[in-house]
Amino acid sequence: MYITANTDTYCIFGNPVKHSLSPILHNFMFEYYGIDAVYVAFEVEDIKKALESVKALSIKGCNITLPFKEDAFRYVDEVGDNDTAFLESVNTVKNENGKLIGYNTDYLGFIDLFDEYAKFCSDNDTVVVLGAGGTAVSVLYGLYKLGIENIFLLNRTPHKAEKLKDKFAGKLNIKVGLLDDAIIKEADVLINTTSVGIDKESLPIKPAILKKDAIVVDVIYFDTPLVKEASKLVLAAINGMGMFVSQAFYAFKIWHGIEFDKPTAENLLKDLDL
Repeated sequence: MYITANTDTYCIFGNPVKHSLSPILHNFMFEYYGIDAVYVAFEVEDIKKALESVKALSIKGCNITLPFKEDAFRYVDEVGDNDTAFLESVNTVKNENGKLIGYNTDYLGFIDLFDEYAKFCSDNDTVVVLGAGGTAVSVLYGLYKLGIENIFLLNRTPHKAEKLKDKFAGKLNIKVGLLDDAIIKEADVLINTTSVGIDKESLPIKPAILKKDAIVVDVIYFDTPLVKEASKLVLAAINGMGMFVSQAFYAFKIWHGIEFDKPTAENLLKDLDL
């Protein structure tokens, strides 16, 4: 593919962002579907200025990653749907003739990742979510959409978890605790939404304390120490690659009206040295 003056630009804003797989995936799909566009990563300090640059440079669309998703919600011109309005967190932006429309595709990605497992969950199961940041909001909303109502939300700083409890009042029954809460030992499902493990060394909890039939999910898109250790203990453990591919799938659809082939995307990424 040749880049010309007519080539459209898409990008991702984050900090850090150099580890992102988004440029690899989207550039592959541009070529696969014959779209004259390029996708690049920008490590930024100020998301407000970054979004202003989208207008100034006529960038057609962008993704937002940590730590800017909640701030991006405040700086887009409008949101594209009621789900994003409730979440107050934006990870995908479409530039429509100078108007920035914000969307959240993270929760859709989590639904796709966890849908098959959710079918085996009951109201009596103990579902534990670690973390209370922007990703946790999307995971909680995904659980709500999947019909899972009872959640233990554990975080290093309880007041952030309490804010999410209040946000989801009437939708989820959330109990708040610290990351070392004893309820972890009773978890039927444990979902890590923290960044612990992205360094490929750290563990948010010790998997050995979990029940042997527990389901372990880490939203980080490679096999973190949590996923690896849990797998060794014969626990059902999955990483966030499926969530990553699905959130990109929905972003691509917003930008281009095309539903890209997910198996092709997964095959592209699974061979990378993550």
